[in-house]
Amino acid sequence: MDGHYEVIVIGTGAGGGTLARHLAPSGKRILLLERGDWLPREPENWSTVDVFVDGRYISPDSWYDPKGKSFYQPQVHYFVGGATKLYGAALYRMRAEDFGELRHHDGISPAWPISYQDMEPYYTAAETMYQVHGARGEDPTDPPASAPYPHPAVSHEPRIQQLSDDLAAAGLHPFHAPCGILVDETNMPYSICVRCADCDGFPRTCRSQRTGSPSDRTAPCTWRTRRATPPPPSGCTTSSIRCWARSACTPATWLTGSRT
Repeated sequence: MDGHYEVIVIGTGAGGGTLARHLAPSGKRILLLERGDWLPREPENWSTVDVFVDGRYISPDSWYDPKGKSFYQPQVHYFVGGATKLYGAALYRMRAEDFGELRHHDGISPAWPISYQDMEPYYTAAETMYQVHGARGEDPTDPPASAPYPHPAVSHEPRIQQLSDDLAAAGLHPFHAPCGILVDETNMPYSICVRCADCDGFPRTCRSQRTGSPSDRTAPCTWRTRRATPPPPSGCTTSSIRCWARSACTPATWLTGSRT
């Protein structure tokens, strides 16, 4: 590391990865810090037993009470791309009221210093970046939006469509989840996403790279704009601040690692 960066982004998940992609064309020197390593692309990525039963990709971290006794395993994931490496690609907006003061069982949640209206343009930009599919107006709790979803909602599978119809007939309001997947249902022979069965909850080392994970959708774009170095070798550690900066002349550098 040569020591000087104009922007330091801690974490490469939904927030950090998106920010890095947005800043990539700016020419600023950017350092990305990530606690985890690159999630390996391997056959176990699509194994139900490995992923959901054995927890192959879950961090061993535990939460401890004041007496030092472990009481909870939070099942978090530390990889480049953060928790989005194992998410279902559902990309909801927070509701307008979420930004205000809220009363709940445990007390009062204070208001944010910004409002939904302040964030709305960024939601719209992010939905374009992640190619979100959805249908405005279906969800009665959906907040106001300045633009439609960039792509039409992903069609239901037959059984889900039947369930949706039954719920609507009962007076309820089922809606399509907004999904950041690279599917083109009007031209499936050329669609990147093929709607396979191992999507939701499986690692985002997708067989067809079809989902909107920051490490898949933003990092490659960042490298193509020459604002970040290629991935460093595995094994660098953030605890000792060791890293491999491939090129001192590139405006951004990756630092990834694992705990020691």
